[in-house]
Amino acid sequence: MTGQDERNNWSEGCREHEAGRSAGGESGRQVNYRRKLWHFASGAVVVGSLVLFAPSKRWAIVILATGLALMLVIDIVRYFSRRGKRLFWRHLGFLASEKEKRGPTTSLYYAASLLLCVIIFPTFAAIGGVISLAAGDPAAAIVGGRYGRLRIGGKSIEGGLANAVLTFALILIFVRSYPVAASGALAGAVVEMLSIPYLDDNVTVPLAAGGAMIAAVALFGM
Repeated sequence: MTGQDERNNWSEGCREHEAGRSAGGESGRQVNYRRKLWHFASGAVVVGSLVLFAPSKRWAIVILATGLALMLVIDIVRYFSRRGKRLFWRHLGFLASEKEKRGPTTSLYYAASLLLCVIIFPTFAAIGGVISLAAGDPAAAIVGGRYGRLRIGGKSIEGGLANAVLTFALILIFVRSYPVAASGALAGAVVEMLSIPYLDDNVTVPLAAGGAMIAAVALFGM
């Protein structure tokens, strides 16, 4: 396959995706609820496996490693295969974001960052990191998209507050420490709002939340 063929394949897939978005009446400013639901559900599965099989993290690692491998295969197929690209945008395009037209799927970063959190963090911090990304990020997008008025850069303060409040409440279910839960929730919400250049939010948010929780334990205990 030549470089021109590859570019044509990407363009063809993107056109089909745009046609689907237009047919569904979705504008670039609207929240992709199905995508957010997918991320929330997959995060819930990971948190559930960490809680049910604690202290072992084996099943969470297996689930995330399998998801990461699957996302990698899908990306390779859709890049090098015209038919694979058409199938992706036709059946999974509703889960894709704008930037995925020209690069890896966000789900690839999502699975990789959560896998890293589960591997390097103790269970309580891994749970906080997963919740911050799987629940906090959708909350920020939904509330910010519908009610956001005050903005810092491209992100709304209302969305950031919704992120912090929901994440704090959910982390507190599993980590019975107000300072630790608050540290994780605030760190994840702040990093999500800042959108650090050249770094994907799917990587920075859970790592910041989990790291802040570990720091809080060192300072305040559990």
